[in-house]
Amino acid sequence: MPNSYFLIKGLSDKESIKSFFDQIAEAEGVDGDRLRFLPDAPSEAVHRANLGIADVVLDTYPYNGATTTLETLWMGIPLVTRVGQQFAARNSYTMMINVGVTEGIAWTDAEYVEWGVRLGKDPALRQQISWQLRRSRQTAPLWNGKQFTREMEKAYKQMWRNYCQ
Repeated sequence: MPNSYFLIKGLSDKESIKSFFDQIAEAEGVDGDRLRFLPDAPSEAVHRANLGIADVVLDTYPYNGATTTLETLWMGIPLVTRVGQQFAARNSYTMMINVGVTEGIAWTDAEYVEWGVRLGKDPALRQQISWQLRRSRQTAPLWNGKQFTREMEKAYKQMWRNYCQ
């Protein structure tokens, strides 16, 4: 993406992460200056401020985000996720479906790249998704903690009835 940079955040050895991404950038012909490595956030506020820098968040694969995905969606930032077969590769997909957003859901590696490029180049689409995410706070099942609790309680009661039978 022209005039863009790639923010990288990780908890592993910083030099290993930098070396890993520098090698990929070089192999792809991307200037290493376009990679930015974020230090560990000393607080939740700094973590969220760092997340707020992003125009688009690229979810990890095959281990999707969980808390970071929730924070990304709550903040109204478009997300690109690659759906896999295992539970850990479907978290973000499930969350996106539950907020009513399908833009950014990729079923193949090629679709993942396509969504990243499309969202990177289309500010109107990013804005549309952002508004959709903000509106979802009022209606989406993902954000309705009381309903979730009621449904979970019903499930526990049914499990107990099944066990007793």
